[in-house]
Amino acid sequence: MYLYNVTIITEDDIREIVRQHIEEHLKHYREATASVALLELLDSPHEGTTYCLQLRAAHNEEIALFQQQYLAPIQAFANQQHTGKVLFFDSVMKYLSSY
Repeated sequence: MYLYNVTIITEDDIREIVRQHIEEHLKHYREATASVALLELLDSPHEGTTYCLQLRAAHNEEIALFQQQYLAPIQAFANQQHTGKVLFFDSVMKYLSSY
């Protein structure tokens, strides 16, 4: 099992626009073996608002598909409509165990 995390840091003046755009794209996400969640980081050390988009997937292929079909349009929107106001960082983690 894998956890794909995308950290999205947005300037405060556009945070609601960005959040709504993310939610609009994600409401159509319906994969049988993967789940996705949108979180807001509280007490972020960064200026602005920090969101985390997390995908739990059984296979790396699901992550690649998510990146192409869902993340790429979100990034394109941010880069075209809000140049320099939204930053994206991503990472993939593998679950070793859970308790």
